[in-house]
Amino acid sequence: MREIVLKHLQGAADWIAPVENFNSLVGMHMVEWSKDVTRIRLDLRPEHQNGYGAVHGGVLLTLLDTVSGFAGIHVEEDEDPLGCFTVALNAKFIAPAISGALFAEAHAQGGGKSLFFTYAKIRDEAGTLVATGDSTFKYRKLPSELVAKIRAESLVTT
Repeated sequence: MREIVLKHLQGAADWIAPVENFNSLVGMHMVEWSKDVTRIRLDLRPEHQNGYGAVHGGVLLTLLDTVSGFAGIHVEEDEDPLGCFTVALNAKFIAPAISGALFAEAHAQGGGKSLFFTYAKIRDEAGTLVATGDSTFKYRKLPSELVAKIRAESLVTT
């Protein structure tokens, strides 16, 4: 079911029935999604750059936001998938990224019944710390039709 959830929440251009969304437009790829850590890779393209040739801050914020959100909504196979939305995101831009790939990593840091907190960092291929972020998210229950579709598709693929 994990792969089906990812396809619906992340978007996947190469899927049989594409679920295109902002994340797939930007070009993010999930590397790891577990209870303890979420990792996303972004292969940089010219359209990710600002006027000075470095990665645009909005791209970095998008990467921090996405990896952080996924860090807080991981569920076990038998649990209903969750969604979330950002309440607050505090970012620090540390070094410019120019080309290659970026690697974002996030960890959930606790929370409660309705909110969760995360810490994320982005590094470039050389391991240079590019940006960090602290976030607060609110859990969002997914529409029952989407949960039913995800469950049905996971039964077909297993």
